[in-house]
Amino acid sequence: MLQDNSKINIFLGSFLTRVLEYPSKRDLSRVLTKDMKESIRGYVKDENSLFQTAQLYLDGLVGSKSTLQKKIKRAYETNATNVEILDDFLENDKINAIFSTDYDLTLEKINLSKVRKIVPTDEKIPDEISEIKLYKLLGDVTRYDLMFASTQDFKKLKLLEIHKKFFDKVREEIENYPTLIMDIDLNDVDFIEVLEFILKGVKNKENIYATTISNVLKAKTIERLNGLGVKFLPYSEEQLYSELKNFLSIDFDIEKGIKNNIIEKKYIR
Repeated sequence: MLQDNSKINIFLGSFLTRVLEYPSKRDLSRVLTKDMKESIRGYVKDENSLFQTAQLYLDGLVGSKSTLQKKIKRAYETNATNVEILDDFLENDKINAIFSTDYDLTLEKINLSKVRKIVPTDEKIPDEISEIKLYKLLGDVTRYDLMFASTQDFKKLKLLEIHKKFFDKVREEIENYPTLIMDIDLNDVDFIEVLEFILKGVKNKENIYATTISNVLKAKTIERLNGLGVKFLPYSEEQLYSELKNFLSIDFDIEKGIKNNIIEKKYIR
């Protein structure tokens, strides 16, 4: 998959969640449900879906969008660790773009001069960008009105014309460069939904690869992703990071940060 003379895109699944010990979407959902009355909490259909939980949080008048944003921001601030692992990750000319559905500000804070953050609400995206392009697919915690966390928010992302140029650009990046989707959590229904929305509009799906961290391989979800052109790599986790280190030519000491979390397994095609 990785050729020495090419650039790649990296699509972050639950990669940062594990390496930096950030809260998962399930963890963020639990942060919100703690404030809900039992009568409202019972309507949470899937704790793995922050979209659904956030929508219920707002519809049930548990809190405002501003309060929701502050809670998620606080969760990231109190859980980030091992940030130094990524110091050299962005010092690289072989990474074309990074796509993230997380709301944190970690990557741009690590090396702001090397990263150009792009969000769905940007009115204009330059054609030529020298930095690594960081596409924050759901916005981030900088402003509550620019963070897309609920079901209704995601519907707006998909339907409103003002976001079309952003997602067209994301699809163009995926068509032009090999894309590695790192560490898909097959239980993260929001991530799968975002991935499906983006990849359905990608014309050239020849170079889209992925790994999964899920112990239980959900056949229907795997089949759904295969139908979108996603090819699961037959690598163990250690093999993947070894290949990335060699390709990027950096001391990407990822094993040190997630030593206790590595599960020896083979991924499926």
